[in-house]
Amino acid sequence: MKLLKRMAVLSLVVLALGGCTKSSISTDAPVSGSEEVDPAKMETDDDDETLPRDQNFLVEDETVETTMYDWEQAQSECDGLFNDTSAFPQSVKMEFTYDESALNIGLTWTVKNDTTNDDAMEYAVTMVKQFNDIIAAQSMDLENSSADSFGTLWNQFSLDVKVVTEGGKALVDKSYKAGEKIDLKSNETAAEGPEDVADDSPKKLDETKASK
Repeated sequence: MKLLKRMAVLSLVVLALGGCTKSSISTDAPVSGSEEVDPAKMETDDDDETLPRDQNFLVEDETVETTMYDWEQAQSECDGLFNDTSAFPQSVKMEFTYDESALNIGLTWTVKNDTTNDDAMEYAVTMVKQFNDIIAAQSMDLENSSADSFGTLWNQFSLDVKVVTEGGKALVDKSYKAGEKIDLKSNETAAEGPEDVADDSPKKLDETKASK
């Protein structure tokens, strides 16, 4: 009997201890390793080290100017060609201007004061043709000049061509719209007239001989 009482008391003690242990554990406590992280707490207080755009040398310049042709290269070739006094003894200096927005090119060749009008015209023809060929070397869409053509650059650009003396006298001063026929003529071209055509038409007999 005493044994049963002891066992009953022991059971009550075990139940009492179990209840206290269970109630002492908070079910609201976060489980270790599963706590959510607040993104705001992850932000550092360090200053933003990003450079302003105008100070960031790694940013590509988006305002790089593009041109239709390499005009600096053209200027270099013109200097070497037209200012060669061994080829052009009357030459002083050749210069050109360009305006891509207006599609205009101006060619000016300054020559010695004793240059004749015929020589000036020869220089003008050479300048227009050779300048076309210099630019045509940069583009597959342009054709070189020939004996009867000034090239196709002038279908795209209007042209102002001048040959002036050192004293400022204009020996050649002409302007052409894009696509307009250029009527500059060198001495050789001007001297070439139409070929003589043999007259194969029957000759009329002399009326005196015919009456006999």
